[in-house]
Amino acid sequence: MVDHDLLIVTGLALLGLSAISLLSAMVDDRRPVVAGLTLALGTGLAAWGAVGTQHSLNPADLPDLFFTVLGRYLP
Repeated sequence: MVDHDLLIVTGLALLGLSAISLLSAMVDDRRPVVAGLTLALGTGLAAWGAVGTQHSLNPADLPDLFFTVLGRYLP
């Protein structure tokens, strides 16, 4: 079974990292290849998790979702 909450949290974390990588590539005047791949992967994971979840997601529910997933997978 796939944990859709974990997919959403992982996808959103990758989206945040891709934003940092994109800005770094723009400042260094190089092609943002890794940022593009990370952006595509994060978007795909977040979309897959959002489509497969059984409850509706609001932006206000995201902090609770993050801490629920952290509490579930970290000892």
